[in-house]
Amino acid sequence: MKETETKELSEKRKFKLPKIELKKFTGDAKEYLSFWSQFRKIHEDTSIPNEDKMQYLLQAVVPKTNAARVVESFPATAENYPKAIAQLKERFGRDDLLVQIYVRDLLSMVMKNAASGRTKTDLPALYDELEAKIRALESLRRTQEKYGDFLSLLVESCLPEEILVAWERSRNIKDASEVEDRSLEKLMNFLKQEVKGEEMVELARTGFLFPANQKKKEAENKLDNYPTAATLVSTNIRNNTGKRNLLCIFCNKKHPSKDCLEARNVCR
Repeated sequence: MKETETKELSEKRKFKLPKIELKKFTGDAKEYLSFWSQFRKIHEDTSIPNEDKMQYLLQAVVPKTNAARVVESFPATAENYPKAIAQLKERFGRDDLLVQIYVRDLLSMVMKNAASGRTKTDLPALYDELEAKIRALESLRRTQEKYGDFLSLLVESCLPEEILVAWERSRNIKDASEVEDRSLEKLMNFLKQEVKGEEMVELARTGFLFPANQKKKEAENKLDNYPTAATLVSTNIRNNTGKRNLLCIFCNKKHPSKDCLEARNVCR
């Protein structure tokens, strides 16, 4: 049944899927989860012999990095492949190590926020960063049911003051039975709504047709700057009048009449 569905889907597809490149691992523990989620498909494929898997593993690490040194410390044989995988996980993929890394990242965000005086920040970027760290912890089985209270306090400490005040206000207007509920899920949902609201405000401020309106306004300004025939005539008249006014009535030279030296000499 499954093969039939797969065949039907492949027949309906009228486009070529892009080639998936194997993610390369440097030894940065923060990258281990995404690396392993991709490489595990090779690892669990029983049709690939271990000697080939070892070659794939060598290609999946960046040369001259910690990860490469770990893998290259084993001779590239079928027997050493499971040993290399186990050593990689021991060095970079232990659950306790990864949990510490992501929790410390949250703590560093708290310290950064405290150092900045809880000033206004880029809320969408902050929300995305928090979501990424929380999802990583959930993938390590640090679920919200067990660690939600602790994580919610950390997340609250990462928030700028105005957002934290809005969060406390939203909690206080609920029923008395829910006042003490500091659920991490509710906090993240609140932040999601705040992000949506901020994006809608920004959209209303700029407008859908802002670029088109701006171009139209610039075009109108250019048209306004083009001189009309009446403008040219009046400008010429003013210029000619100005030139006539500059001619001295005594000597017919180009200077104001009051400054004419010849007239002064005559008066003497």
